[in-house]
Amino acid sequence: MAAPKMIAVFGAAGDQGSTVARCLLKDPQYKVRAITQDISQVQELANLGAQVVTANLKDRSSIKDALKDVHGCFVVTSTDFSSPDPEEDEYRLGENIADVCMILKIQHVVFSTTPGVRDVTGGKARHWDSKARIYTFMKERDLPLTGVMLPFAYNQLLTNKYAFQKVKEHAFKLCLPMGDVSLNMLDMGDLGKAVHYIFNHQDECMNKTFNLVGDKRTIKEMADILSTELRPYAFEDARMIFSQMKALNFPGSEDMANMFEYIQRGDLRFNLDTTRRMVPDVMDFTTWVKINKEALIATLK
Repeated sequence: MAAPKMIAVFGAAGDQGSTVARCLLKDPQYKVRAITQDISQVQELANLGAQVVTANLKDRSSIKDALKDVHGCFVVTSTDFSSPDPEEDEYRLGENIADVCMILKIQHVVFSTTPGVRDVTGGKARHWDSKARIYTFMKERDLPLTGVMLPFAYNQLLTNKYAFQKVKEHAFKLCLPMGDVSLNMLDMGDLGKAVHYIFNHQDECMNKTFNLVGDKRTIKEMADILSTELRPYAFEDARMIFSQMKALNFPGSEDMANMFEYIQRGDLRFNLDTTRRMVPDVMDFTTWVKINKEALIATLK
């Protein structure tokens, strides 16, 4: 029996990295090295059997130490909107990871990428533009690469304060500026299953980008599902427009509004059939709401 392959997971403390790590840890074919800047944030992964290491992504020698004897890695970078230049800072970290992967001849890199918005609409979406630039850089370095592109995650309804606007007791507006265009969505847990599939089918998935999706719903349809499943709470589409999201003035609000403007254009295509081939039990929005009913209600209170 072949020795387990070591997969390094960057961003292991975040939503994407943690779900990938958990999924891989269930398969004895793999060992997981969870890379983080704060070990205390990934203690649960350590309890599940992951090796936990710290790495300074600004320091290539630190990244090199973290990737010693690694077969492949899942890479996700994060955007710090409190930084004077969030896009450039994130890009430099991704550039460092890519160069070390090239030097160490990592055999498979799976990168969580996004489309570039600025080149299409002229508006800045620095949390997406940075990742698009990193993905281009990785391709230029001829890394053995697979990209995964995620749509709106259901789970964002639990964390984004702007998503729900209280109108009165038990009545809320769903504030996502999509007009009548369907929003592609995915359960974050299904990302882990898709990445597991990719590492299991390395040759098939090499040099491809997979646009993952679990459901497609208009904001009105989402509001109707929430109203049905979370009674007595009732929801309606706020019919939010981009300028209203920008005016919310939270860190990155303009970037988020420009992102939704790009999404509403419909340039990006997500393939449900492809996702189902990789994740046969991919979760739809209604099922996710039913499972997360208590957490959603807690978010509203």
